[in-house]
Amino acid sequence: MKSKADKPVQATTEPLPLNSYQQPWITDGAWITGVAGTLTILIMGYYFGTTKVHLNGLPFLNGTVQEEKHAAMLIALGVVAAVMVLVELIRLATFKDYVFIRKDPLLEQGKVVQFFAECLKIYLLLLLLFTFCRWGYHSLNEYGFRPKNSYYAPWFYALDFLWQLFIIAGLPYIALTRAFKHNPDDDKKDLATLTQKCLAFVLSALPLLRNLRSEFTIDDKRAARGLAVKFFFAPVMTVFFFDNFSHLQNNLDYMLTNAIPAMQNGSYNYSILGRDLGNILSNIIFSIDVGLAWVGYVVSSRWLDNTTVSAEPTMFGWLVCLISYPPFRVMGGWFLSGPGETLYTQIPMEGLVTVFASLMMFSYFLYMLPTIWFGVRFSNLTHRGIIRKGPYAIVRHPAYAAKNMAWWFVGLPSAIYAGYTQGFSVGLLYVAGLIFLTAVYYARAITEERHLSFDPNYQEYCRHVRYRFIPGVI
Repeated sequence: MKSKADKPVQATTEPLPLNSYQQPWITDGAWITGVAGTLTILIMGYYFGTTKVHLNGLPFLNGTVQEEKHAAMLIALGVVAAVMVLVELIRLATFKDYVFIRKDPLLEQGKVVQFFAECLKIYLLLLLLFTFCRWGYHSLNEYGFRPKNSYYAPWFYALDFLWQLFIIAGLPYIALTRAFKHNPDDDKKDLATLTQKCLAFVLSALPLLRNLRSEFTIDDKRAARGLAVKFFFAPVMTVFFFDNFSHLQNNLDYMLTNAIPAMQNGSYNYSILGRDLGNILSNIIFSIDVGLAWVGYVVSSRWLDNTTVSAEPTMFGWLVCLISYPPFRVMGGWFLSGPGETLYTQIPMEGLVTVFASLMMFSYFLYMLPTIWFGVRFSNLTHRGIIRKGPYAIVRHPAYAAKNMAWWFVGLPSAIYAGYTQGFSVGLLYVAGLIFLTAVYYARAITEERHLSFDPNYQEYCRHVRYRFIPGVI
């Protein structure tokens, strides 16, 4: 996060001078990029839905039907990412007193050969790291990353594309970035630096190369944790987006061919409305949410000022976060004890179903807003800049508060109904599940605050935004 308008903005963790909270922060306008990404997802969903790309694929690729469908989804993500990158670059370049270009001293000194040699070394180190990560995805069967696993098939398709893209464009990108985005602090946390030290550590096992070993610094540990975050969440968000975006196109087809005609001929009723609110609107919201999140996880660059400052340092912080995502939420049955998000539709009162669905969608809309306000900075378990505007100006954890609101709005009535129809013990189990989910997200909030509190900017933010979840209450 950057701070002042009265001096160049350089380091994301510099303490804010006195009274600077009233000055513009570089993160204040991140929502503009988020809105641009949101509109692009909606436009791409409409275009793909009306052209039925999700059903017909892209014949010009001459691949299998599945490959063509995956290509269509990846094209959608690519367009969203391209729009967000362009908007963010414009926003940063026009931000008052932000130092957008920092030339590399080697080029300024005319040491061109040394500069390009350094770029080539970084490229080869990152290629080695990418190769190792790619091997890991194909080898960790316990996690489900198997080439023939249909659930993660979209990720393997995206991974192969990213792999080829890096081979071709990696060196030019590195040279351009090193030439005009010189930053010694970022160099210390660069993954190439970490890879070089790890390689030296391995080689130092040989008697003649023992002197290669060097100590790992706090920056190396932060870089390693940041890589672990990307390694875990990039596949998850890819699969989430492919699934939600595909359903978004199906829902559009349903609206055009079924729902709208039913409204016109008078056969549309409350029962259908309650179901459609829960299915269609939640699908739109989560398509936007995971699409923006995917860009945040995958598209990290000095050009976008969204590189990782630090990552969650405690095992407990990782635990309470990862059990909210597959495969951990299934392995332990953590989320199976709750009533689920669709059980309310079984309540035999059409009006109530519609009310519950509306409340849930309102909560999910509030849940989506924080992701939009992050722009290209979204990421779990990491510090990539402090957002203090929009929903974050009201409470510190608006996304967690909104998601719990959604669960309780539909979960508690579902639990009561289940207790009435299936027995008291079932209803009690569902209520206990809701309490457990709320406790998990409370723990996530506490560990995140503890992690971010090393940053004086976040400390200042907490002094201005006192409440975590509900204004004036908690």
